[in-house]
Amino acid sequence: MVLYMSLPTRINCILLALVCSFLPTLSANSKPCRKHTNDEMKIALTFDDGPDKSYTNEILDILNEYGIKATFFVIGKNCEENPDILKRIALEGHEIGNHTYSHPRLSKITSNNLEKEILKTEKIVYDITGIKTCLFRPPEGVYSDATAKVSDSVGYRAILWSVDTTDWRSPEADKISKSVVENTTSGAIILCHDYIAGKSNTPAALRMFIPQLIQQGYVFVTVSELICL
Repeated sequence: MVLYMSLPTRINCILLALVCSFLPTLSANSKPCRKHTNDEMKIALTFDDGPDKSYTNEILDILNEYGIKATFFVIGKNCEENPDILKRIALEGHEIGNHTYSHPRLSKITSNNLEKEILKTEKIVYDITGIKTCLFRPPEGVYSDATAKVSDSVGYRAILWSVDTTDWRSPEADKISKSVVENTTSGAIILCHDYIAGKSNTPAALRMFIPQLIQQGYVFVTVSELICL
């Protein structure tokens, strides 16, 4: 199934395809991308662990209010449970990355099983949206030579972050916002979550730090747009 995509979304997909075409040339020892400094004050906002019925839609509403496109690193199992939300992410022009099928502890699984986790999620996302993922965020940011070999072998670029909101710990929204504003610099990749086990203050924090960063001159783009600069 291939979803209808607006022109900006199609452009993003073409850009992502160009990124993917470069991936096979990466070595197994390539370093994951944590930020991509640029002269245009462009930054990327990312969300892990969704899609989730409790918070993803609210986060999408907020992004729409500000005209921002973000990158969602999705879990395959959650995509199966929330296909309509995944479709919405795609239809609204956001980028979809791969965050494995079950969010395993990478130190506890074999390379073969990690490959299966990535490819299973890739298939689920494609079956639901018609989009092939090629950006990979390892669970908990655990990245090793073994992880690099697997992600490179299946054609993925590993993406980490330079600003961690620690929103999964449910700090107060103003603390999340303060941390993001103080630590963001040009080329930053900001880590948020659209699913956490408890109460999330991420939506409230977004309403605080997004306008502040925009006022400071920052421009929000997807990860693929950022790393292609």
